[in-house]
Amino acid sequence: MAGRGNPSFLKNQKAKKRVERANEKRAARQARQADKAAARAAAAAPEPPSPEADTAQPDKAPE
Repeated sequence: MAGRGNPSFLKNQKAKKRVERANEKRAARQARQADKAAARAAAAAPEPPSPEADTAQPDKAPE
């Protein structure tokens, strides 16, 4: 009768490998989604204007 008793050692090994592969795929997918979200956030956020070199210190007189 099939299904009686504990699963065999090889079946346990296969199950462990399957779970490990699933975890790796899940982590890779989450990393890809995080990269995409960061790219979207960077594209959506306006960059602040950087001060130019000649306007950074207006109170200093030229020599």
